[in-house]
Amino acid sequence: MESRVKRWILLIAAVLLVLGVLRLRGPEEVQAYPAERILRTTTLDGVPYVLADDGNVFRVITERGTWTWVDRIFDPESIARHIVKEGGAVFRVDPDSGKRYQLLKEFADGFEDVPEDVDGLRSLIGEERKWTEFTLQTPQTPAVSDYVDLRNQILNDKAGFIDASVGPSKLHAHSGQQSLRCICPAKSSRMICAKASLGTGFVYFEQNEHFWFQAWFRIDGSTRPFTLADLEGREVKESPGIRLMLFDGQELGVELKALEKPKYRQASEAKVVFPIDQWVQVTWHVFLHPDEGHVQVWQDEQLVVDSHGPTLPFRGMIYDSLEVGISAHSFGDEPATLFVDEVRITTEPLMEIHP
Repeated sequence: MESRVKRWILLIAAVLLVLGVLRLRGPEEVQAYPAERILRTTTLDGVPYVLADDGNVFRVITERGTWTWVDRIFDPESIARHIVKEGGAVFRVDPDSGKRYQLLKEFADGFEDVPEDVDGLRSLIGEERKWTEFTLQTPQTPAVSDYVDLRNQILNDKAGFIDASVGPSKLHAHSGQQSLRCICPAKSSRMICAKASLGTGFVYFEQNEHFWFQAWFRIDGSTRPFTLADLEGREVKESPGIRLMLFDGQELGVELKALEKPKYRQASEAKVVFPIDQWVQVTWHVFLHPDEGHVQVWQDEQLVVDSHGPTLPFRGMIYDSLEVGISAHSFGDEPATLFVDEVRITTEPLMEIHP
């Protein structure tokens, strides 16, 4: 018995010694990849990082010419299985059934010919109307599991709206009889933001393409939401992307949700406030490029943003998810109400492009 105890003590001591050595050595270093495999280099808080084509992020040890692993943000093999190109068409492959769904660069919806409220929301979700999900993240459904569970219950006709809603409404319409109404309560102190939005995974845009988005928005009441639309890449960790938003709760602008979060804002001497209680046409153009992108925003045909810079987080990334409505509400303690009508996306110009 005594000898067995001694063997265990020696084994534990050996393990602790190895762990101590590993701590002293720090993370394992690897040789730098060839330059052609690097998708993005960036410096955050004075520390250089690289993203490689295998989806791994490394910290650069400049003095030794080596890298240390930090994270993996995408899996190229998974993307190859889920996104398939055939000729000029692009398909998303369902991992369970193997069914293919063609992805689009042209899409439009005016939210007509469906019931109002929750029944209309159920009618919008699916292959026919091309909307694939909605998000109702509120103080009552703060976690991902909470609002996904509510979404499933709503779609299975086992629940209705709680404290937020997204659905067709006849209360206001820019054209036709209906628009999409989004009602979102204020976030709690433990939340970053609340959400009441509609999304589609049927879109596909890639580097060197032009993304055009146009819709009519109406904010009811004095509480403005933070963001109006998001174009994201769901195959990448945290779904980075680019979003149309209201800076300071007042004026339209755009932010890339990646890197140092570059912002494309209106000139300080010529800011145009986004009005409330009236319909406003918003046109948003993005030339997709990791360094030499172009961002333009028109408010009621007035060009209010015209800037250049990164519009993709890294070389070769795709955007395959679009979210419209109150994709983030973080201003004030009151609920926000937003109406959306005549949503349209395309690669063709919807306004005159300035160089």
